[in-house]
Amino acid sequence: MKVCSGMPFLNCGKVFKDSFPNYLTPNNKPINLALVKVDTRNIKNPHVLINYSQNLEFEIGGFNPKLSIAYRLIRKSNHTERTRVLECWNYKASEVIPTTVQELSTIEPLVLNFCDCLGDSCDSSFIYILQIVEIITENTSFNITNQEMSAIVNYGNSNRG
Repeated sequence: MKVCSGMPFLNCGKVFKDSFPNYLTPNNKPINLALVKVDTRNIKNPHVLINYSQNLEFEIGGFNPKLSIAYRLIRKSNHTERTRVLECWNYKASEVIPTTVQELSTIEPLVLNFCDCLGDSCDSSFIYILQIVEIITENTSFNITNQEMSAIVNYGNSNRG
């Protein structure tokens, strides 16, 4: 087997356009937002930097508005179909003191990054999937736009100093 070492490479991902419910619990099926495929075969000590970005557009108004979205990044092996949760992030917007809020529309950028150090024993290809696993809204509506997902694969040294 030839082991590669050299310049990093970039894989661009695929995003999914979806409508979002006002309520989603961890017991429900997650919503896939984006995925990126990475082939780490023949790479010594691969390090994969996952980058996901989006614009979160939302409108709040009324009494005690809330928006809570829980994201998670999973890695799925193309060879074994085994899935592993790598990281979870939470986005929350709400009033500190329960009060009535005038209607407000806003757009907030959100960027999520994760570095997956696979180690020397890794010899496979993977799909990284960013999902929403929980949504809670109250007097709030939202939409996700301008999504992008990518993976930069680097040939690295797993020794940390």
